[in-house]
Amino acid sequence: MKFMLVISLCSFINNQCLEPVQIKGVYNSWKECTIAALEISKQLIIAQEDIFINDNKIATKFICEKKLKEVNINRIYK
Repeated sequence: MKFMLVISLCSFINNQCLEPVQIKGVYNSWKECTIAALEISKQLIIAQEDIFINDNKIATKFICEKKLKEVNINRIYK
């Protein structure tokens, strides 16, 4: 089964999140996707100003979603 990673930055003060973003790429397992989410989350937090993170209690929220099977439309309509 393949997974896609969707991640967003959230404020835990007001329980609001920025628009979720689908991360480019596909992961071969739930574990692989989760590890990538943790690594990307760390990079996102480090890239922000300390005062922004601390004052707004910013953290990431993520989900690893099952990737739907892709269908070749050209093959269907020939």
